[in-house]
Order: sequence, then structure tokens, then C-alpha cells
Amino acid sequence: MRVLILDDETPRATVWKKSLDALVGGEVVVYDAGQVSNLIGELHRARFNSRNGDYKPASSLEGYDLIIVDYDLLGLEMERPAAWATGAELAYSIRLMSTVGPIVVVNQFGTNAFDLTMRRGISSYADLDVGSAQITASGLWSSDGFAGFRPWHWPNLHEEVTRFENLNAFVLKHLDSPVLSVLNFELEDSDAWNFISYEMVSFLGVGQQKKETTFREMVKGNAGLRVFNILEKDEKLISSLPDEQAARIAAAILIHWLEKVVLPSQEVIADVPHLSMQLPWIVEDFSNPQAWADLCSLGDAHIPKFLIPYKVEPECLFSRPTFWAERARRDSQFPDKFEFSKLPNIQFCEDVSRFVPEDQASSFPSDVIAFDKKRWVEIPKSSGTSTVNYEPQSYLLM
Repeated sequence: MRVLILDDETPRATVWKKSLDALVGGEVVVYDAGQVSNLIGELHRARFNSRNGDYKPASSLEGYDLIIVDYDLLGLEMERPAAWATGAELAYSIRLMSTVGPIVVVNQFGTNAFDLTMRRGISSYADLDVGSAQITASGLWSSDGFAGFRPWHWPNLHEEVTRFENLNAFVLKHLDSPVLSVLNFELEDSDAWNFISYEMVSFLGVGQQKKETTFREMVKGNAGLRVFNILEKDEKLISSLPDEQAARIAAAILIHWLEKVVLPSQEVIADVPHLSMQLPWIVEDFSNPQAWADLCSLGDAHIPKFLIPYKVEPECLFSRPTFWAERARRDSQFPDKFEFSKLPNIQFCEDVSRFVPEDQASSFPSDVIAFDKKRWVEIPKSSGTSTVNYEPQSYLLM
């Protein structure tokens, strides 16, 4: 894996590199301020020139698998005002004009924050938003064994590069097929086990009149797109994309929608910890806290056997094992002798990616698109030692 860090403060980026060298297990490259500025200029020119309908990508990022870019690049403006952009704007240009994999933006939403709305990053151009205090966290680069603060929505960045390429190949294969049909979602029959609401699909610019929108159409001429807003001035650029690049952008859009909109609801599709809490009898040795701890993984070593037939395919659609939750709920039969009294009194906490005793956790309402919006976090009750900003604080008082 080759990782590139783009920041206007080279010394800070170099500190990140020292920590990431041990976590990435590959090459971590830091561009100095001049190189970052030159790259931005190259991307600007390539994007501007491609607006005439003759798409020509930038080439400097070839060979890099993952990009980490700081949101605040204002230091570049002081020295080179003609080659400046925010990290979010840079992420947008990189996605349009290059073939890199995941793009991580640092500090767009704070240095060490946890979003209690669980929706703040939906419209971000970043595939993942983290803080500068989080980018070197070991939990961001692993699939299990989590300790301390480690938001559940984080993927394992080691696996994301391969997943992105696999998803790109999947989308390219189905580029002119309807998105919802390929993903096996039902939009009209609300009683179907795979029904997905108009509210969710509206983020893709798809509605009742556009339910047959293809992956290609999701990118080209889709003014309703809300998870990755394509600017009006780039419409000619988008219209001239070669299939490979159209598929790559569509794959990024799909990741944004599935990971930031669909999965957090934990309704039509759910992951192991959340679905197991809904159907606790499917967990073998359910009275044992360790059995629940084993479920807190982005891998598939401890998936309850009952869930295996309901697994969402292809696996590259999500950063962790996911399942057709409503179908599983309908097929599951409550055991006659199941005793709720034997269940450990625990809750799955979104901020630490593990189950926590309920008396050590706090619930919050969240803003996910779901009937049940209640979620849990583990935070210090009165010690004041936490350096994590839980925002908005009012959600912990409801």
C-alpha cells in the first residue's frame, strides 16, 4: 500500500508519517507545501480543461492507493494564492480527475469529535472524515481487538483499498444497469423484506419517477445527487468520462450512500452487533459476555451461524459483514425456552465499537433514518478526563 499525505504543515504531516509507518505496513509519502500546491494546480488545470468535454485526468497521483488530506490548507494561500483549496474541495477534484482509492479528509469536523447526529459527514466529499487526533489511531487500521475510543463507522483502512477496487469492478460490470435492481432493493412494496424508503434513495437522486436510474446515470446528469454533489460547471466534464472513470466515481458515490445513509439505520440491512442485539437468541452462549465481545469485528470469524444465509453480496458493498436484516427477523423463530434474564445487561456503543455494561453507557437519539434512532456511547460520567468532543452535547441530555 502506498499512502500519500497532503498538508500545508509539513512538520505535522511528518509526525503522522512516523506513526503511520508502523500501522500501514507499506510506503507513506509526505508532500511538502510546494508539492501540495503544485498538485492542486495540476488538478485545477486538468479539471478546468476537461470542462470543454475532452476529459484528460491528472497523472501525478498514479501509483498511490490512499490519500490523506488536511481540510485546512490555508497556509498554501499565503504563499501561492493561485493554487489553494480546502481539503474537501481537493478530495472532490482528486475523485474526478484521478484513479486513487479511498480519500480521507482530516479535521473537517474537528480534531477529535464524535458526531452524535450520525449524519454530519453524509454530504462530505471525503470517503472518511477523521480528526488529527484520530488519523494515527490503531483502530482505524485494524478489524478487531478495539480498545478506547474507536467509532464503529470507521472501516479498516488496510482493507478499504482492495474493497474500493473490487467495488469499482462490480460497478463497471453493471454500469448501465439500474442501481436499485442490481443491489436487490425494493422501492414500491413496503411489505417486502428488501424494501427501502424513498427518503433513503433520495440521497442518490432517485425517486418514484427515476427508480430505474443506472450507475452511469447516477453520475451523469443527476442533479438530485446529495451524497456527492457534482457541481454544475463540471457537467460537461462528467458527460465525457470514459467508462472506467465513470465507474470509479459511481463506486465512491455508492460507498458514501451505503455506509453513511443505509447501514446506520440498521433496518433493511444491518451488521452483526446491531442485528444480534435485535435477535439475541441467535448468539451461541448468549449469557457469556465474551460471546458478545467476539461479535465486535469487521471480519467474519464470529458471525452467528443463523445469519450466514442472509449475508449481503458482494462483500465489497460494505466495510464489514452485513445482512438482509428484515428478512432475517422474519425468518427467525423465538425459542420457547429462551430466557431474557440470562442476557448480560449490555449495550453496543457506537464510539468504542464494543459492548459495554449498560450502567457505563449513555443513550442518545441520533438522526439516522430509522424508526428506532436510539443509540449508545460510552463516555466518562464525571471524571472529565475524556479528550473526545461529543457533539452536539444536548443529545446526551435528552
